Amino acid sequence: MQKLALVGLGASGLFALKELAGANVEVHVFDVGPTYDKRYPCPIDQGKLSVCPPKACSYCAPGQSAGSWNDFKVILSASPVIGGRLYDLIGEQELQKRLDTIRHTILTHAPVEIPVVKPDAEDLEWIHKKATLAGMTYHYQELLHCGSDNAPAINTSILNEITAKGPNIVFHWDTKVLSLSRRGEQFALVYDSYRKPGEEHEEIFDLAILSPGRGGANWLTQQEFYKALDIYPGQVDIGVRVETSCFFTEEVDRRFYEPKLYYQSRHANDVVRNFCSNPKGYVTPENHRDYVLVNGHSKMFEKSENNNFAVLVSKTFTRPFKNPQLYSQTIAKIVNMLAGGGPLIQRLGDLRSGRRTKSLTNNLIKPTLEAECGDISLAYPHRILEGIIEYIDALNHICPGVADDSTLLYAPECKSYPDSIAVSKNMETNVPNLYIIGDSSSWTRGVGQAASSGLLAGEGVRQKVGTATKIGAA
Repeated sequence: MQKLALVGLGASGLFALKELAGANVEVHVFDVGPTYDKRYPCPIDQGKLSVCPPKACSYCAPGQSAGSWNDFKVILSASPVIGGRLYDLIGEQELQKRLDTIRHTILTHAPVEIPVVKPDAEDLEWIHKKATLAGMTYHYQELLHCGSDNAPAINTSILNEITAKGPNIVFHWDTKVLSLSRRGEQFALVYDSYRKPGEEHEEIFDLAILSPGRGGANWLTQQEFYKALDIYPGQVDIGVRVETSCFFTEEVDRRFYEPKLYYQSRHANDVVRNFCSNPKGYVTPENHRDYVLVNGHSKMFEKSENNNFAVLVSKTFTRPFKNPQLYSQTIAKIVNMLAGGGPLIQRLGDLRSGRRTKSLTNNLIKPTLEAECGDISLAYPHRILEGIIEYIDALNHICPGVADDSTLLYAPECKSYPDSIAVSKNMETNVPNLYIIGDSSSWTRGVGQAASSGLLAGEGVRQKVGTATKIGAA
């Protein structure tokens, strides 16, 4: 029996494993997090904290809670624009098949009934008119929001089912993969304990599926095989996490939960978009160990009085520049330096006026994350900030009030992707038997398409080892 290394057990890795359970291949799973039953619950849920700490607890740290653990929002409609680029790789019909499988799997394993957010004809007419008058473009989506409070039960149930069907699976929890290199037609994987390093081990594998996520994008570029990949410059998204009153956004929240609204800035023709809306949710830190970003999540039962969402400016670089990840990480580190090591917060009115926020004592919007007051413009390029402000002003036509001076902006909110990697329809790279899936592949930007890429890779491996499975099987 051949051996396969699966690195990373986020959404893409979990659904690849679902496809590989019982296949004619010995699967070794490597993940830096502990076993699912030992993953730290949110300290706010436990009543230990009332707001998120300045630096992320392990609940929100990469490797501990990927997108399918924190908030767990899934786009269920095949789109050429939203959630990634698998539409271009496999087409609408094949992508929708995988998304339907993911929908069925999640709803089957959910501990409570989770409604699918699907706008009706009246909602679509309403948003189309509003967006057009605001100079924005709306993109349709069906959405499944599981909530941070339901994520542990759903993921654990899915994994338990996989484990029951997969005697061919070996787990390596709390394990950091130090390197993966080619060894002839095989792969040499070197790993160590994540929490108590000091005893490195090496194993040889016939196949490898890599799903280190956005947080592992830089790790991917450091591997020996990376220069052999067929790659081209990737994208980075740099922006802020906006927090405002849920009363300003309640109309779109009720109709869409998270409307996908795109805007082209007048200042520089940059594409600006919203991402990861959390009605009545919470802003959270996201600890990447070398730097701290901001993110957001919401729960099905516990609610705040605010809405938070990201506003991101997308940038794709051309030669001679070759390291977009380092660019966004450098911006993040500068923000952290200004804030004393964590996130920075500024009132929108202060940013417009070119002054540093010193206090939020009498501010209309009360923050859900404790962050250092400061001036984002000392770290962000002028071009990026102009695009963000233009976007918020345009959104104000749809959600009156969001452009109020009291609206809060958190930084850094940066999404780093590796260079775009050429892959087959089963996510196999030009290096034989090496598959790269999820957001680390640059083909996906969310749980739905990340999980779909995992299914594609699993199907490809099963075909290669001689045990194909039917698409859409539960």
